[in-house]
Amino acid sequence: MDSIVEQQRQAHEDIERLEQAVVDLMIQNLTKHRHRLIREHKISELLDEIQGRSKLLGALAEDESGLRAKEAAALASRGFDEFYARLGAVGDYHRRNPGVAVRLPELDYVKYKNNPEDAEAASRARKALGEEEQDALAAHADNGDSDGGDVAAETFMSSADESRLEVAFSGEERLGRYVDLNAQHERYLNAPGARRVTYLEYLAMFCEFGDHPRKAKDARYSEYLGGLREYLEGFFARAMPLFDLPATRRQAHDEFAAAWAKGQVPGWEPAAATAGGDAERLYCAPCKRQFEKDTTYQAHMGSRKHEKTVARLQGEQGGADPARAQRAEREREIAWTEFLVRRYAQVLASKIGDTRANVQRRQALTEAERNQELEEDEVEIAEAPEDRDDQIYNPLNLPMGWDGKPIPFWLYKLHGLGATFDCEICGNAVYRGRKAYERHFQEARHTTNMRRLGIPNTRQFHGVASIDDAQALWARVQKEKRGGPASADTFEEYEDSEGNVFNKKTYLDLKRQGLI
Repeated sequence: MDSIVEQQRQAHEDIERLEQAVVDLMIQNLTKHRHRLIREHKISELLDEIQGRSKLLGALAEDESGLRAKEAAALASRGFDEFYARLGAVGDYHRRNPGVAVRLPELDYVKYKNNPEDAEAASRARKALGEEEQDALAAHADNGDSDGGDVAAETFMSSADESRLEVAFSGEERLGRYVDLNAQHERYLNAPGARRVTYLEYLAMFCEFGDHPRKAKDARYSEYLGGLREYLEGFFARAMPLFDLPATRRQAHDEFAAAWAKGQVPGWEPAAATAGGDAERLYCAPCKRQFEKDTTYQAHMGSRKHEKTVARLQGEQGGADPARAQRAEREREIAWTEFLVRRYAQVLASKIGDTRANVQRRQALTEAERNQELEEDEVEIAEAPEDRDDQIYNPLNLPMGWDGKPIPFWLYKLHGLGATFDCEICGNAVYRGRKAYERHFQEARHTTNMRRLGIPNTRQFHGVASIDDAQALWARVQKEKRGGPASADTFEEYEDSEGNVFNKKTYLDLKRQGLI
């Protein structure tokens, strides 16, 4: 067993080598997402080792057993007895183990200096050589004439690392580029009080809990929240291993505690009482009675029967109302989980946005194209680094196609994408091209916004994008309905051979004139 002083020296040396390995990894210019992610995991492992060595140094410095002080005193003595005793122990070890190979510790850290992409390029270059050139290269390497640039070098990335990376992510996550909330979406739809939303809509609102009724936040809802939080924390560990998750959680906890004390947690404000909240407020937990009116409830709270029941429960439970305390603790735990999920979503806003864009793009693909994309994902395509100059040339600001490149100009003109239309009802959303603009009047977004205005999204409102115009038209329609029975000439619709829709009177006039 090494001495305590030697253990301290070895720990200091290991920390220095580990720190240098982290620096060697950080300065490598990697362009592939797969390589960058594996590098981050390696750096995280090295940092964990540094923390382990630092804890060992701290424990040795505290010297609770007193052995370090005794060893230091023995080394400080003027006699050579301790020196010869240690020298004899070293000699005895090598006599018992004469064939032990000595490996330099520097060799274990050389791999962190080698760039895996350079090694792959060198490997492809060697495979492209002819047999004679490969034999000559091998002869140079055997004779020691090679400078090492053409010899396959060990890198920080192994096949086991790539296998673990493939298993860690699902196909939808694409090695941490996107989030995969399909399972959470299914659990949300089964939760009480949940709205029927598509997966794309769920990605935009999964961190918005204000619309969910408080009375529906029961055990199943708490289980759904716990699963959502667990997935996001696991995604941080898999896709962002260098992200300081504990620090974010501590900061969020401090902000939540302050907001909860002031009653300012979103969705849990005391003033925001619903009908269910009023019913809960008019419930007497000690007497287990529900009251319909506030006056009756207040009279009961001042009655002697209620006071006797409360006194009896306080004597049995030590002065606490267990039902109320348990309910308050459960609500606080749910509110904390919602607050934490909302904070995680803020950190992952860019990846969630990329996920929504990817889901929209994949919806336009056929099943065969989606399967082909998953198969081709195994072939890693080099991504452009952030500082590269050869960005996509798009001077006309053409829309991007499904392949990430600008669409052809003739297709741009064919669909009339140069004309833009905005819809005030949809929050001033801008649509490129008449076709997309006309189609959006039948989509869920426009229908929902019309319903919020109290207007049915019928055919006569198609083409109306202004809120004032829609409200004026709806007022006129209601006025005509109140004025008398509907005229068949006005409200019956006819369609010509080209698909144009007219009322009965206009259709007959045009047909009589031979225009249709």
